[in-house]
Amino acid sequence: MGGNSMENLSVDTGAVRTFATEHAGIAGQISAAANMDLVGQVSALTPVFGLIGADYLLSFAAAQVLQAKDINDLAAKYNDLSWKAFSAAALFENTDGENAGQLNVQANEI
Repeated sequence: MGGNSMENLSVDTGAVRTFATEHAGIAGQISAAANMDLVGQVSALTPVFGLIGADYLLSFAAAQVLQAKDINDLAAKYNDLSWKAFSAAALFENTDGENAGQLNVQANEI
């Protein structure tokens, strides 16, 4: 039939949780980078460009907002990955515990 056999599957749930924790931290760092002071940056440039550069500043502000949105989207993906890794670790442990319990019941019947 082909394919991969999963008869020797082993998961280190502690390592999966460490992975999840690291990615949650990375998500926080990315989110902090996205939440920079956009208004402050545009305000600081206003005296430099004046009325002549108003169109440029408007375009710059729009680009900054879109960049912040994209960065926040990336942070959300890291948060989602972290949450899914925590969930997977719990699922592996629960499944392993349930299977061990069922095997013990069957072993006691022998």
